[in-house]
Amino acid sequence: MARALLGVSLEKNIFFFQLTTSIVYLTGAVLIGSSVAEMFIRDKFGQSAMGKLVIAELAIPHPLLILIGCCSSTIGAGMQSLTGAPRLLQAISADDVIPFLRPFQKTDKRGEPIRAIFLTLCICWLGILIAVIENITALITQFFLMCYLGVNAACALQSLLKAPGWRPSFRYFHWSLSTLGAFLCIAVMFISAWYFALVAIFIGAAVYKYIEYAGAEKEWGDGLKGLALSAARFALLNVDSRGIMHTRNWRPQILVLYPSKKMEQLYSNLENTRKGLLAFVAQLKAGKGLTLIAECIEGQFAQISKSDICTIKEELQDAVKESRIRGFCDVW
Repeated sequence: MARALLGVSLEKNIFFFQLTTSIVYLTGAVLIGSSVAEMFIRDKFGQSAMGKLVIAELAIPHPLLILIGCCSSTIGAGMQSLTGAPRLLQAISADDVIPFLRPFQKTDKRGEPIRAIFLTLCICWLGILIAVIENITALITQFFLMCYLGVNAACALQSLLKAPGWRPSFRYFHWSLSTLGAFLCIAVMFISAWYFALVAIFIGAAVYKYIEYAGAEKEWGDGLKGLALSAARFALLNVDSRGIMHTRNWRPQILVLYPSKKMEQLYSNLENTRKGLLAFVAQLKAGKGLTLIAECIEGQFAQISKSDICTIKEELQDAVKESRIRGFCDVW
């Protein structure tokens, strides 16, 4: 009972904080925009205001108050990033998802990620040495939006796939909200700076392909593969075998019994027979329809080792791939 009441109060507090911050930000934008001329709003770099902050000039009792607040907020955000980013980098390295980050797994006796901290400092120094922050803020914004895009897309995919391990405790969560958030992130990325958006998407895709190529030791499941399986399941369940199928929708469904190597006494040249059978199937179906290829092994099931079955299956898959047949194959 207490846990249920705590959950309800947390949900109400989250809604209250979100609503409050949204009202404050929107009200500030409307009031500041209504207090200045149109040329100040259109001026991106503040040249018409002689490089001064408009909100500081409107502040009461003195413009210095806003400057001190901005400076304090910047220092606080920088310190937060400087302390949080190394631990996030060390956590990603400890998960062993990205192989080239393995050197940053180590920590000192107090559990501090020293190597990750030094790497973060070097990245910060490079940003400071550029001297013109406006040249990199757009790219940094793109990476933040990419992060939010990934979180929203992951939540939407987990909900659509109905993953057993995905049980959001937030009562008002719905996958459509996450999908809307993902599309809004993409829209803001291209509206703010489309060229930096393309760079950020390219870097994200390169990291994804690197992880896929290098092969992470820990596997939590691929959302795209799960989406493909769900789409295949949905398509199969919607195929009504009781209805009348039109001739244009008909596709050949072929079951191929692939001869095993133990059947050499039945064929004078077993290897050519196997290749010829796959070549005939490839020409017969012309890349359409469904093909099931099975290699049956004669003998006692308990006497056949799992490694032998895996080896035979790999050889069968290589032969099917060489014949350019798109289908399913297995060893029975």
